[in-house]
Amino acid sequence: MDDDPFVSCPYNKVHRVPLSRLQGHIVKCQKNYPELKICPYNATHRYQETEIHRHVKNCVSKEQVFPETTKEDRMADFRRVKCNNESDFIPESDPNHEIWDD
Repeated sequence: MDDDPFVSCPYNKVHRVPLSRLQGHIVKCQKNYPELKICPYNATHRYQETEIHRHVKNCVSKEQVFPETTKEDRMADFRRVKCNNESDFIPESDPNHEIWDD
């Protein structure tokens, strides 16, 4: 029967709601409580301004939003970057370059 676990409301830990109804509960509950900052990876994650930076850095939902951005993947992408030579951008080196100054 754990198909829809109960979770605590970020505004009031006494409020326990099914996970599937948490977003609707937050919309109602946020009107009665001080403003909390919203996690950019999961809108149901709400924290005080002093805690939001630490949460965003370690948010478990970040992997779901950006699954390909592990540190190893970012380093591999960095190593694959091709440096462009200045000559690649000189119009004269382009065989299709047209001169319009005649």
